[in-house]
Amino acid sequence: MIGGVKISKVGNAIKMMLLIQSRGRMKCSELAQELEIKERQIRTYRSDLEQAGIFITYKPGAYGGYEIDKENSISNIKISLEEISILEILNEQLKYNNDIYKNEFKDILTKLKAISVENSDKSYMDYFSIQPQCNCNYEEEKQKCNDITIAYVTKRKMQIKYYSINSGYSNRVIHPYGLYNYKSDKYMVAFCENRSTFIDFKVCRIKDYYTLEEKYEVDKSFNWKEYSKNSIGIYKDDEVHIVLKVKHPFSIIIKEKIWVDNQQIIEYEDGSIIFKAIMRGYTEIKSWILSMGANVEVIEPKKLREDIIEEVKNIERIY
Repeated sequence: MIGGVKISKVGNAIKMMLLIQSRGRMKCSELAQELEIKERQIRTYRSDLEQAGIFITYKPGAYGGYEIDKENSISNIKISLEEISILEILNEQLKYNNDIYKNEFKDILTKLKAISVENSDKSYMDYFSIQPQCNCNYEEEKQKCNDITIAYVTKRKMQIKYYSINSGYSNRVIHPYGLYNYKSDKYMVAFCENRSTFIDFKVCRIKDYYTLEEKYEVDKSFNWKEYSKNSIGIYKDDEVHIVLKVKHPFSIIIKEKIWVDNQQIIEYEDGSIIFKAIMRGYTEIKSWILSMGANVEVIEPKKLREDIIEEVKNIERIY
């Protein structure tokens, strides 16, 4: 719930808010055309946003329209110390990930702490996130993400110049479906007209882009959960039935995580485990297994076992 309104109901209204934020004052007819809805729904969405504490004002006249009411405040929201602690953890994670929105989130957190009715001078436990940081131009990345979001909201196609490690630069026409983080990097899921399928595009590899006037229809069969089902990374190739024997103490590390929902773990008295799962992403599965070194043995499938052995031999040849 947000301000007493169901999140699913507010979702459509948020799209309207994003448009007004990005373009400034907009008429009811303009909003309805962009969102492909009837004008009367604009008033409903405005009411939904007000219930959530986001106020949209309307100015009549030839140059009037809807705009964000900057004078209104959400300072009446009560924030507990426990909630502030959770936000502190997220703030530290964004900072150590070198996330492109780390400064914006820090500013938001500072404001929320300032309006908290409870004692905001309390010391918080330190939280750290240790992993490689994103190496990119923050302002360029934020602009890309903002433009991708607006293209999605308005359902407009995008022309992008994309660099692929395997094939180099190519021009693509894509339909944006969403953004997500993976290992501190931003990715966009989009339908690619060139390949006639959904692809994960690394945002920093989009070297040039612009939003087209032509609109696209959303594939209603697309489902985020199904799209990423049984994947341990960004690769979405065929499913592989794997069986691994993992030695102690590395078996403890494997047991501490849910790698895929269907995984099965059989424990033995010597501390070792048998790990069974159906996974997608053959390249990343190999990388994951190799990271365990001599602590793991591939029992099934035979091809994966042979590929891992060959990979180890190639490493030995280098050294």
